[in-house]
Amino acid sequence: MSVRRITQRPPGTRSVPVLTDPDVSHYPEFAAFLSDTFELSDKPLDAPGLLDVDGRVYELVFVGRSGRPFPAAVEIAALVPGLEPMDTDQTDRDLWAITEWLIEGVGEPWTVEALRTTGDIFRVRPA
Repeated sequence: MSVRRITQRPPGTRSVPVLTDPDVSHYPEFAAFLSDTFELSDKPLDAPGLLDVDGRVYELVFVGRSGRPFPAAVEIAALVPGLEPMDTDQTDRDLWAITEWLIEGVGEPWTVEALRTTGDIFRVRPA
């Protein structure tokens, strides 16, 4: 799957929350990658970050907390066209692709191979 940052929110979509990481700064390199990718140090109050996953769009809402580096947390929402039902199986696969994109962006000591192995152990890796 292809994951890429985009800057324009598609018109006629509604936001459906699908995943929250309440402490994205648990490893500072994750927060730093998101901050660099979405230029959060320059525009912390800008619109949510947007990711395109093979034509499906997700918004990342970055959350600040007093006394914590920004972003302290991230909420991911699927942008679903109109009133269409959300394909939850596809969304699960897309979230996995976003997680792989994040791991690849952060780099060592994190690897996609280790993520997949962990997913297989806990049986959370989408088919």
